[in-house]
Amino acid sequence: MPRMTREEIDEYLRMPLLSNLATLRPDGSPHLAPVWHLYEDGRLYVLSAPSSVKVRNLRNDSRVGISIPWQTEPGGFIQVNGAAEVSLNWDKRLLWDMAINYRGEEEGRQYAEQTYREMEFALITITPTNLAGWTFP
Repeated sequence: MPRMTREEIDEYLRMPLLSNLATLRPDGSPHLAPVWHLYEDGRLYVLSAPSSVKVRNLRNDSRVGISIPWQTEPGGFIQVNGAAEVSLNWDKRLLWDMAINYRGEEEGRQYAEQTYREMEFALITITPTNLAGWTFP
């Protein structure tokens, strides 16, 4: 199974694919949640409710893992390990950029506007310590 280059990984991380984010519960067991992400400047950004399990877990242990499987043929996946920081202060542009990336221009703007009015978010900033990707022939 061939490894992806760093350029291929960076390009793949910019695609609107559902990510599987793993955090650690206080007892050490994993918690896995599907999330949207935005990849910029070598970091992944995730928005989540401040009271979510993943945010509570990260306040206890900052280690994370992310798996992003290919949605089309040929197969493959990206694996990210890293450290996360949680902040209640974030630039609302992230929500718009993320929503437009996943839902398209018009629907993404509408989604972001409605969601911004109705929900509170914490920003999870993930700094990768290890990035790897593989393709299946």
